[in-house]
Amino acid sequence: MKRRVEKVWIPPEPVTDAVNQNLAAYSSVERQLLFNRGITDPESAEKFLNAQEEVHDPFLLKDMETAVERVCQAISERQKVVVFGDYDVDGVTATVLLVQVINRLGGRAEHYIPDRFEEGYGFSEAAIQGVLALNPDLIITVDCGVRSIKEVDLMNAADVDVIITDHHQPLDEVPHACAIINPKQAGDDYPFKGLAGVGLAYKLAQAVANRFPYMGLIIEGWLDLVALGTIADMAPLRDENRALVRLGLDCINQNKRPGINALIAVSSIKPGKVRSDNIGFMLGPRLNAAGRLKTAENAYHLLKSETLEEAAPLALSLDSENRERQTITKEIQLAVEAYAESIDEEVKKSLIFYFDEKFNEGVVGLAASRLAESYYRPSIVGAIKGDLIRASCRSIPEINITSALDECADLLVKHGGHAMAAGLTIETRNAGTFYQRMVEIIQRELDGKEIQPKVFAGAEIDLLDLPPSLINFIARLEPTGMENPYPLLISQDVTVDRVRPIGKEGDHLRFNVKKAAGKKGLDFKEVTYNAVAFNFGHLADRLKDGDHVNILYAYEVNEFNGNSSLQLNVRDIHLRTSND
Repeated sequence: MKRRVEKVWIPPEPVTDAVNQNLAAYSSVERQLLFNRGITDPESAEKFLNAQEEVHDPFLLKDMETAVERVCQAISERQKVVVFGDYDVDGVTATVLLVQVINRLGGRAEHYIPDRFEEGYGFSEAAIQGVLALNPDLIITVDCGVRSIKEVDLMNAADVDVIITDHHQPLDEVPHACAIINPKQAGDDYPFKGLAGVGLAYKLAQAVANRFPYMGLIIEGWLDLVALGTIADMAPLRDENRALVRLGLDCINQNKRPGINALIAVSSIKPGKVRSDNIGFMLGPRLNAAGRLKTAENAYHLLKSETLEEAAPLALSLDSENRERQTITKEIQLAVEAYAESIDEEVKKSLIFYFDEKFNEGVVGLAASRLAESYYRPSIVGAIKGDLIRASCRSIPEINITSALDECADLLVKHGGHAMAAGLTIETRNAGTFYQRMVEIIQRELDGKEIQPKVFAGAEIDLLDLPPSLINFIARLEPTGMENPYPLLISQDVTVDRVRPIGKEGDHLRFNVKKAAGKKGLDFKEVTYNAVAFNFGHLADRLKDGDHVNILYAYEVNEFNGNSSLQLNVRDIHLRTSND
């Protein structure tokens, strides 16, 4: 992007004397990383590092007993079950999981994933005819449906039962479904509210499988899909999610699912070494590319493939679609950047809202993310389709974008999502009124707040004291992601050397960082690390060999051409001045 908002680095709260004493078996930086996560004693530390969080009883979810009875009836009576899923990774993994489990238990399950471009998001009226054509006795929604009141009424009128499994925030009124599995609904006492759509599908499958013990089904065999969907959907990686995803990553690294193995191969990831960031940045985008550009059918069939021969061409197709998606995203970004630079600075202080009939609605969310990051304001980017605008919203921590959209519900055809990301459909004639109301809501919510992006560091450490053994400890923090971030470290006053741009367009930097102390002789100490800084190519002309800087970075292992080395993945750079 043309603009970069300077980030404020927030150092962690110092470890208390009591916790330092309790965790004396760990190094000072390890104690800090544990303390940041609320861990203050050895027992809790080992439980966390071994990902031994409690996996809760699925029957604690409201309506689970009713849902299980209905699914078991469908299996026993060989009724037609249609699993209706969203077209993103969370929805696709949840769909594959439930279809496979129901069929392995002797049921008759098929899938239905709506076409983003023809039918839109979720369990919509536009998709109903396609679903009814399958002659279902029971529909199970995954990752959608909790706001589909009218659509469920239509299914009831057609004498088709509906079970909803959805992790999105429900409205005050919920659909008249046979059962609703959603820990965020009123009256649900499930102890963890952060399960992704695939996590809830797993809970339903787990509960149903318990009623068929004689089938010998090992439900944990589907945790690889839970890991994929949970990480890709940026669900919080704490509590139960952390335990499920750790087990799911182990499952992925045992190379049991041909579709995932094929996707790993085209992504150039080392088999058996898949981490959470590999899913977030490499596997997830390829799976999502199908639903963004065409339909999610390739992603679905890849994950359910029984052989590598079946999976390989599908993985190659997804890889190709992902490259096409990157090209289209870049084109939309350039158009949005030009618009953003052309409007008044005051206008950009509340909301950036831009739409165009040439935009591909499958990737507008990615452009909205770049805008929100670059201007640190909520951003909405949409594609015009006839009299409608289908848009994606991305927000900042200070604004719950879905709550803001709820206040504009009378102007919207449809909307839904999370605090930081949402989707909406609106008639073009209402776009101006919608924009003005959203600006008023955002100005109200931001009033009196200091609005600047903050990066929360895991620890501050002198580069001279950075131990290679810390890499092994960081690995035990996995899976990292939302609410359990990969630790970012701050090192002050380091020297850069051999600065050079890399990448096709010079968008990134590679350089060395050095730190020395003492005089030449016995007490002299010096360390040098390789460093890479993605999207910092704009500093190539400003950053000179010998400059002193402060860096915020991830300490990681870089694997290239079969060789492994320690590297600093620099996430932000503060140039030091003569006064520092």
